[in-house]
Amino acid sequence: MLQKLRLRGSGGTSGSNSDQGWSEWIPPFPWLWPRETITNPQISQQQAIYNQIANLTVRFSDLSPLGQKSPAVKNKLDSVMERLDRLCSEEDNDGPWDENEHERREKLFDTLRLIGDDGNVLYNRINARDYKECQDDIQAVSAMADDIRDAVIDYQMAQQRAIYDMDCRLIVRPDLSVLNSCRRAHGAGHQHGDRKGCLRGTRETVLNEIESWARDFNKPPVSWLNGLAGTGKSTIAKTVSEQVFADGLLGASFFCSRDFEDRSDLHLIFPTLAFQLAHKYPAFRSVLVPLLRSNPDIVYESLMNQMEEMMVKPLKSADVWTVVVIDALDECKDEEPQSAILSVLGRFVERIPKVKFFITGRPEPRIKDGFRLPLLVDSTDVFVLHDVQRSLINSDIRLFLRHELSEIARRHRVEGWPRDEHIDVLCDRAGGLFVYAVATVRFLDTRIHPPERRLEAIVNLPECTAHEGRTRFNPGSKTTLDILYTSILKTAFSEDEEDPEVDSKVRSTIGAVVLVVNPLPPPAIAELMSLDSREVTRFLTLLQSLLAFDEGSDQPVKPFHKSFPDFITDSSRCTDARFWISPKILHLELAMNCLRTMNDGLEQNLLSLPDYALNSEVKGLETRINDRISDALRHLTKTEGNATCVKFLAWLEVVSVLGAVSGAVAGLDQVIGWLQEVSGNDEVLDTARDYSHFVRTFSEPISASATHIYHSALKLSPLSSIVRKRYYCQRYSSSPRVIVGLRESWEQGIIVPSKGRCLSCTWSPCGQFIATQSREAVEIRDSLSLELLSTLKLTKPTPDKVMSLLAYSTDGRLIASLCGTSLVIWDIQTGGVAKETDCGGTWNRSLVWSLDGSTIGIVGTKGQWSSTYVVYIYNVASGATHSPGALKSGREPHLWAYGTSFRVMVARWSWAETQTIDIFEVGSILIKIESFRIRSLGEFLSIKSFSQTTHCIFSSITNLVVMDIRDSRYLLKEEGSFLFHCLSSDGSFFAAANMGNVCIWKYTPDGYVRWREFSTQDYTNRLQFSPTSSSLSGYTGGVLKLWRLDGPPTDVHRDSSDQVAILSRCGSYVVVSHKGGSAVTIINLPSQTPPCVIDTGMAIRKLALAGNILLVLGSNSIAAWRLTGEGMVDGALPGGRAGRGDTIWAIPVQSSRSDLFVQDQTAVIQEEKKDIHAYHTETGEVLELVQLSPHRRRRGWGVTSSEYHLCKCGWGTPSIGGGLLSRYTLREGWAKDLEGKRVLWLPVEWRSSRNIASPPYDSTVVWLELLGNRSTWIVVIKLS
Repeated sequence: MLQKLRLRGSGGTSGSNSDQGWSEWIPPFPWLWPRETITNPQISQQQAIYNQIANLTVRFSDLSPLGQKSPAVKNKLDSVMERLDRLCSEEDNDGPWDENEHERREKLFDTLRLIGDDGNVLYNRINARDYKECQDDIQAVSAMADDIRDAVIDYQMAQQRAIYDMDCRLIVRPDLSVLNSCRRAHGAGHQHGDRKGCLRGTRETVLNEIESWARDFNKPPVSWLNGLAGTGKSTIAKTVSEQVFADGLLGASFFCSRDFEDRSDLHLIFPTLAFQLAHKYPAFRSVLVPLLRSNPDIVYESLMNQMEEMMVKPLKSADVWTVVVIDALDECKDEEPQSAILSVLGRFVERIPKVKFFITGRPEPRIKDGFRLPLLVDSTDVFVLHDVQRSLINSDIRLFLRHELSEIARRHRVEGWPRDEHIDVLCDRAGGLFVYAVATVRFLDTRIHPPERRLEAIVNLPECTAHEGRTRFNPGSKTTLDILYTSILKTAFSEDEEDPEVDSKVRSTIGAVVLVVNPLPPPAIAELMSLDSREVTRFLTLLQSLLAFDEGSDQPVKPFHKSFPDFITDSSRCTDARFWISPKILHLELAMNCLRTMNDGLEQNLLSLPDYALNSEVKGLETRINDRISDALRHLTKTEGNATCVKFLAWLEVVSVLGAVSGAVAGLDQVIGWLQEVSGNDEVLDTARDYSHFVRTFSEPISASATHIYHSALKLSPLSSIVRKRYYCQRYSSSPRVIVGLRESWEQGIIVPSKGRCLSCTWSPCGQFIATQSREAVEIRDSLSLELLSTLKLTKPTPDKVMSLLAYSTDGRLIASLCGTSLVIWDIQTGGVAKETDCGGTWNRSLVWSLDGSTIGIVGTKGQWSSTYVVYIYNVASGATHSPGALKSGREPHLWAYGTSFRVMVARWSWAETQTIDIFEVGSILIKIESFRIRSLGEFLSIKSFSQTTHCIFSSITNLVVMDIRDSRYLLKEEGSFLFHCLSSDGSFFAAANMGNVCIWKYTPDGYVRWREFSTQDYTNRLQFSPTSSSLSGYTGGVLKLWRLDGPPTDVHRDSSDQVAILSRCGSYVVVSHKGGSAVTIINLPSQTPPCVIDTGMAIRKLALAGNILLVLGSNSIAAWRLTGEGMVDGALPGGRAGRGDTIWAIPVQSSRSDLFVQDQTAVIQEEKKDIHAYHTETGEVLELVQLSPHRRRRGWGVTSSEYHLCKCGWGTPSIGGGLLSRYTLREGWAKDLEGKRVLWLPVEWRSSRNIASPPYDSTVVWLELLGNRSTWIVVIKLS
C-alpha cells in the first residue's frame, strides 16, 4: 500500500494543498462506510481527509532536508504510514459495528483534518527553506507524526474495546459461569489499575523494535525486555500492550506484582491468561470451557499441565495469530534455580508458532538461566534495556523531565522554571533510571510547597558513590535513589522532627503500606493500625511522591515503585532511624492490631448465610462480601496473630468465604512457633494448638461452607477440644447433634488429602513439601498446611501403570516414580515428564537417588514371590540402564546411597542360631565389602539402614532390634510384632508400628529410649520421617497420616471406635456400651442425659433391642432388661449412677464366641460351630433348636426356617429395621437429605461406610453406623 501511495502521489505538485493525483483512489476501507448510516457526502469528505493525510505523510517522508537532518523522524513517518496502511487494508467486509462507531469515526477524522491543515502549512514552510534552517521545524514534523499515530491508535483502541465488549456479551450464560468460577488473578490485565504508558516521544527506539518484532511472525516467538530495577520495563510493557491491543493482536496480558498475593502466584498466570483468551476468541473458549467443566481442578495442577491443557491445546484449535504479554516476571514467587514459567514455555513454544510472548523482567539469575535453557535460547529475542546507548536514555529522561516540570510550572504559574542546568543535574543523578525521574517529579508536584524550592533542595543534595543503573546495591554504598528517598522523607516530616510519637505513627503507616499482603485503602490502614483516619490521610498526603495515593480516594495505597520497600526496610540503606521499618517489629505490631480489629469487627454469621449452604451456592455472595467485610478484616485472613482471638469461628467464616483456609493453617503454625519461643503462657499455646487442630482436621468443610463450621466442624470436634468447649453453647449448638461416637480428644495423626487412593509418599529434601502418589498422579502439597500445590500426571496414563515407589532427587528438582516396570522422572518446577523408560523388575522393592542426583538405584524381582533380587542402575543424563548383578535371598535387601554410588545389605537364608549379613558395593558389578553375623531373631528377618548412620534395624515376627554395626552394639531390643519401621536420616529417631500403635524412640548415648506413642486403627506401614525429623508419615486405615513431633509429648490416644450403640424403635433413647466393658449407658435423646447406667456384670460382646427389651450377650451368658419409654430400667439407679437393675431373665451360653440376632420377639443365638437356639425375648422361653450340619457348623453361616430368616450377623451390623438409606445418603463426603441439603460433612475415614439407617417412623432421628476397614464409628444424630 505504501508503494501504491507513492506512485499515485508522484503526480502531485510539490507543496500543493490540492488532492491532485489522488482523486480516483478509494482506500479498501469497506467497514468504515456503512451505507445505512453514512451519506455519500460524508463518505467523500472523510475519504478526502484520509487522502490528504496519506499524501502529506508521503511528501514529508520524501523531503530531502528532513532525511538528511533527522533520519529518525523520517523513520517515524514511515512507521505512521505503515499503521495507516494496516488500518485501511482491513479485509473484514462486514466489520465491527455498534451504535458508537459513527462517533468514533467522526472523532478520528476531525482530528486528522486539523493535523492535515497544520501539516500542509508546515510542509510549505520547510520545502521553501534550506535544510540548515529547518532544525526547529523537524521537531514539529515529529510531533505531527506522533499526533497522527496517537489519533489512529486511540480510534483503534476504542474500536477493539467495542469488539471485545460485543464478544463478551455473546458468551452464553453457562459458559460465562464456568469461566468466572475459574481460579485466577484479578486486576492483572494491562487495562486495570493506574498503570501509565510511555510519554509521547520517549523510548521510541525500544518501542519501534518491539512493535516490529510483534508484527513479524518470522522473528523468534519470545521477546525478553531485560532491564534493571527502575529502568521503565513496566511502563514500556503497558505501552506495548496498548499498541498491540489497538492492532487487534493482543490476546492476554499478566502484569505481575509482589504487592498483590494473587499477582505474584506463578500458578495463576496461565489460568488468568486462558481466562482472557477465552473472552477474546470464541474458538479458544469452545475448547477451554469443556475442559474446566470436566476438570475444574486443572488450575491446581502443575504448570506443565496448565500450559498444555489451558493454553496450548485451545490455541492450536483456535489457530489465531496473537501476542501474550507477561510483565515483571521476576516479581513472582519462584524459588527454583531456573524460572518455572520459562521452563514450561520452552517446552511448548514451538507447538504454537502463531503465538508470541513478550516478557519483561530484571536480569536475576533464575530469569537469565531460564532464557538460557536449550529449548528457549534459540526462540528468544533479547533486548537489554540498561545497555541502550546512554545518550538515548538521557534524551528520553530529559524529555520526560522537561515535559512534567513544565506542566508543574504551568499549574503553579512559575515562569522561567526549570532552568536547563536543573534538568542537566537531574539527568545526571538519574543514572539511566526512569524511577529517579518519576520520584523527583512526584516530589515536586505538590499543592502546598513551592516546586522551585524543593527542586533546589534536590539539586543541592550530596553526590553518591554509585548509580543503581550501573551497579547493584552494595552494603555501605548509598545510591542517588537512596539519597533522594531520604531527602523526600526528611522534607515531608520536617515539622515533626522532634516528636517521637509522630515518628512512630509515620512508621506504622508506612509499614502498613509496604508489609501487608495486599494493599489497603486509607480507612483500612487507620482501622488496622489504631490511628486516626485524618492523621493517616495527612501522612499519606505528605508521602504522595513515594506512594500511589490519591487524596480523597478510598483506593488501595501501595508503593509507587518496588525500590521504595527495598529501601525503607534495609537498615544499611535507610540509615535514618526515624523512618527505617523493622519488618519483625512491624509484623508484631500488625499481629496485635489484627487481634483487636477481629474482636471489634467480627460477629457470627456476618454475611447472613443460609444454613447448610455451600459458599458456591449462595446467591450474591460477592456483593455481601464487599458490603460487610472491610478491607482490614480481609487482610486478617492473610496474617498471623489470630490464635487467641475471642471470635475465632467468626474469623473462620471470613476465611472460608474468601477462600483463604490454607493461609489460615500456615498462619496458625507460625503463631504456634512464635508462642513457643516467646510465651510462657501454656494456656495460650494450648489454645493455638487446638485452633490449629480444628482448622487442619476440618479444612475441607470450612473451605466449602462457612455455615458448616458450626453444622459439621464444631459438631464433630472432640469432647475435650477447646474450640468445642468455648463455642458449642452458641447459636449453632442446635441440630444436628452428635449424641454418640465423638472422640475424647484430637486424633494425633493428620490425614493427608488425596484425590485417589494413596499408594506411597516421599518428603522433599528441605522438608517443606510432601508428595503422595495414586494410580496415575503425584500430588505435591505443603507439608504444614497440606495445601495442594501441584499435580503431576503421566503424559499417557494407562491402567496398567500402577505407581508403587516414589523418591525426590537430592536437590529437590526432580521426583522419580516406579510405575509398574516403567521409571518416570518429573521436573518439579514445570510438572512435565523429563524422562520415562522401562526399568526395574515386575515387582520393585527399592527406589533410591544417588547423593549427587546423577543415578537412580532400583531393587526388584521378576515375580511377586521370587527370592532373586536384581539391582538396576539408571543414569539420569544418558538414560542408560545397567544391572550390576542379582542377589539370592529369602529376605528383602536394603539399598541406600553412598557417595556417588550405592550400597546394598542383604541377609542370607539360614536356620542356624546366627544370621549372616552381607554388604555389597554397587558398581559395574556387585562387590562384597563386609560381612557380619547376628543372633537369629526368628522366622523372618528384614533389614533397614541409613547412609548418615551405621544404625541398622533387624526385625522378625516376634522381635525388633536396632544395632550399631560398627561395634555390634545393641541400641534397642523390643519384643513384639513390629513389622513396619524406619530411622530418621540422622539416626536420632526410630519409629516402629504394630497393630494399633506407632511407637517412636529417641536416640541417647545409651541407646534408643521410648519417647512417644500414637494409637491407630490398623497396621501402619510405609513409615517415613521428614528430613528435619519434625514429622512422621505413615499409611494406615486406607489413608496417609502425618504425626507432628515438634510439640510436647502427649498421652497415648485411645478412641472409642469399639462402641456398641443401638437406637430405640421409638427414637427417644439410645443404648451405648463398649465391646469388652460391663456397663450399658442409656441416653435420653431429647434431654441428652443418661437416665440410668446398668452394670451387667459381664464382658459385653453384643447388644440388641427387641421392642422395649434390652438383650446383652456376654462371654458366657445372655440377659434381658425391660426398658421404659424414656429408657429407664426397673431397679436401676436414677441420675446416671451405675446399678445392676432388675433382669427379667438370664440364660447361660456354652461358647465365649456366640453371636446374637433379634427378629420381632425372637432372640437367636448361634454358638460357635454349634447349633442355633431361639428364645422368646419377653420370657426367655426356648422356642426352637436348629441343628446345623457339620458343613454349616464349620462355616458358621445362618439358616432359613419357616419361622424366621437368619443371616450372618457380623460385628457392627445395625439392628434397626427399615431401609438402610431411608432418609439420608452419602454423596461426595456429605450426608444429604432427600431435598439435597447437606446436613453433615463426613470425615474421610467414614466415607468407606456401607451402612446408614434411620427409623422410618421418626424422621427427626438419624442413625449413621459407619464401617471402615477394620474399625467402626457409630454416630447418632438428632435433628431439632
